Amino acid sequence: MKNDIVTYIRNNVIGKPLKTDDVIYRLENDTLEGVYSDIMTFSDLLVTENGIQFNMTTVTNEKIYILDANKKRSGMKKDYTGTSVFQYKLAIRKSSRQITGYMYCQSSTVTDHTMEAVVYGVYDVALQNDQLTWKEQQLLYRDLPSDNEKYRSVAFDPDVRFYMEDGKLRFEYIPKLYDVDPVTLDKTLDKDQYPSFVSKEYYI
Repeated sequence: MKNDIVTYIRNNVIGKPLKTDDVIYRLENDTLEGVYSDIMTFSDLLVTENGIQFNMTTVTNEKIYILDANKKRSGMKKDYTGTSVFQYKLAIRKSSRQITGYMYCQSSTVTDHTMEAVVYGVYDVALQNDQLTWKEQQLLYRDLPSDNEKYRSVAFDPDVRFYMEDGKLRFEYIPKLYDVDPVTLDKTLDKDQYPSFVSKEYYI
């Protein structure tokens, strides 16, 4: 399984430029509106006897706006524009023959970003029907802008899928947003949910 996944990543994922067109989402009972787009590449594939390691670099344009009573943008809440590098480290477990691992943010130029010291576990890694999929589970919690100058404790647990369409790579990221109690760490599915993010290979 590991060798097939390495081959898929090397042949279909590494070095392919991906672009996510504008995705619009609403938060906090429609009082905030976010607009997200990015350019993404995967690089630096390293294969060990049991492991797989690679980086994901995103050049992100994300702004969160304040909405007035008429649902019109009245000001800027946060600007998360910048470049970030994330590292994936995966390994096959001899006990289960499953691949698990983690992902974290190595560096970012985003001002006051929310990914510092945040780690995601990676599991359910599978290669089927020419699609590479896995799930990610966030450890503990991170911040999400809320009303006024406040933040709330949340977790994002996404499903990830790579697949080919018309000979071009697609990267699908389907997040689930949870509220997290910072004392008990109990997670509750949030009333606000983000749409799917789909990045498409493009020519530079």
